[in-house]
Amino acid sequence: MSHPRCLTHLIIIAALLSGCAHQTIGPKMDGSAGVNTQDLVIRFGYPKCTVSVPLSEEEAVESARLVGAPDINQREEWTALVGMMISGDELRHVWCSPRRGRGGIDLIGVFRDKRLIAELHTVIVD
Repeated sequence: MSHPRCLTHLIIIAALLSGCAHQTIGPKMDGSAGVNTQDLVIRFGYPKCTVSVPLSEEEAVESARLVGAPDINQREEWTALVGMMISGDELRHVWCSPRRGRGGIDLIGVFRDKRLIAELHTVIVD
């Protein structure tokens, strides 16, 4: 008689695990038309660039840590990057990648009026 109960528990556990497996690691991508990624494609020379939603300083530091750049906020370049920001500027994580193979760009950028105005590269992408 406990089989239906066990089956119910297994279904609930499977649903919970499935939900966790589909959570993204790192910041969400900005799917809106707010940032023109074509400008980034032209600037960096890679065929595809994605941009995160606006991030707080803490979220940007965590995002950089997740891609292999721990303690980015301890770098002098970080202090300069956030020090130049004015009201309305946004920190965003940017990834540009080739169609195939190795390489790419990974950076935290300052966006002003939806345009990248300053950047701090997080890791070298081979």
